Amino acid sequence: MTSKAENKVIVRLSSIILAVFFVSYRLIKSNKYLRYVFKGGRGGGKSVFVATCIIKLMMQYPVSALVVRKIGETLRESVFEELKEAASILRVEDKWEYPTGKSSKLYMRYKPRGNEIIFRGADKAEKMKSIKISKFPIAILWIEELADFHLEQDVRTIENSVLRAKLPKGLFYILFYTYNPPKKKQSWVNQKYETQLVSKNTHVHHSTYLDNEHISEAFIEEAEETKARNEATYRWEYLGEPIGSGVVPFNNLVFRTIPDEEYNTFDNIRQGIDWGYAVDPVAMPRWHYDKKRRTIYAMDEVGGVKMSNRELARQAREKGYMNYLTTSDVSPRDINEMKKEHGWPNNKLKQAIKGAGSVEYGENWLDDLEAIVIDPKRTPNIAREFEAADYETDKDGNPMARLKDVNNHYIDATRYAFENDMVRRKRENSGHVRVTTGWY
Repeated sequence: MTSKAENKVIVRLSSIILAVFFVSYRLIKSNKYLRYVFKGGRGGGKSVFVATCIIKLMMQYPVSALVVRKIGETLRESVFEELKEAASILRVEDKWEYPTGKSSKLYMRYKPRGNEIIFRGADKAEKMKSIKISKFPIAILWIEELADFHLEQDVRTIENSVLRAKLPKGLFYILFYTYNPPKKKQSWVNQKYETQLVSKNTHVHHSTYLDNEHISEAFIEEAEETKARNEATYRWEYLGEPIGSGVVPFNNLVFRTIPDEEYNTFDNIRQGIDWGYAVDPVAMPRWHYDKKRRTIYAMDEVGGVKMSNRELARQAREKGYMNYLTTSDVSPRDINEMKKEHGWPNNKLKQAIKGAGSVEYGENWLDDLEAIVIDPKRTPNIAREFEAADYETDKDGNPMARLKDVNNHYIDATRYAFENDMVRRKRENSGHVRVTTGWY
């Protein structure tokens, strides 16, 4: 933005923000990203930081800001007070006008210019479509407690209501989000921001009370007591980790770039198919298996929602999948169609041998590998599924022996791909060992 501030902030923001936010502050000043996501545990200082940034931006530029929480009744005691406190910290509270009565409509107006901070509850996100300010365009959005929104589409509706207009020259949009990560790894918020696949226009920052030099001794004592009593709860509430069931299914995941020179050496190929039905996507991954190091490498993926067998076969042919043995989920109709109508060689496509305990055994086999190496740029869907995997839990919240059967299509296809490598031994009554390849 190029406009000059009509009234400078008396206190330099860089002198009062926590050190953990220095990099984020510089990025905001340079207009590096559209979205700034601040997440973490309790007491991490994220809301105070964002409120302070908004006060400074509003004083500097002729724009309005929209501050949103899911439930409108929570605005006054949270973000409204945070922004008032931020003005006080910056010693500019005399430059701001706001209502004092509890029954009054919430707003904060920068008196020298007249631009405002607007507060709205998103109890019905569709109502946000009508928000428009003629004199000072809404260029700043802050959604506090983002995880309170059960649907990402509701957030997108609010975003689009802000982003729809072309801003005057020299102005730009900036969107802030603050939240504590939900416990469930499969929540849309965790899927979007607790991942290796964050979009290029988004800056994600994580902070905890351990980064906050102003946190009280009483808070620290409470955190330490929680840690001693229940470490999983401590990790979720105070460290901001989406712990899910509390047990990590695949702690052997390695996310890194696989350079072409390494990729081109992969020759021990494994392939699987999990057939798609209705809204479930078909998933066909390709892996390399380094038996000596007991490490598998994600090489490629094909799939999508409502992808026809014809299209799956076309891509499989183009990418050379038909040159290697592929093991699929049980579906004689699909396998027969692939072979008879789409030219998949008979000896290169077979049906998995499934049985009692096969799912759990396959998942344990994968978990027991030395490493599962995934390049998120080469195989984003494989990366997303393995990263978000979590165990089923019983009615008391205790983890069970198998993964949740949700968004696990590439994981299932991977189990099929390595069926012949999952050797199970069962000692017979005679004392001999019978070796069985695959499931039994």
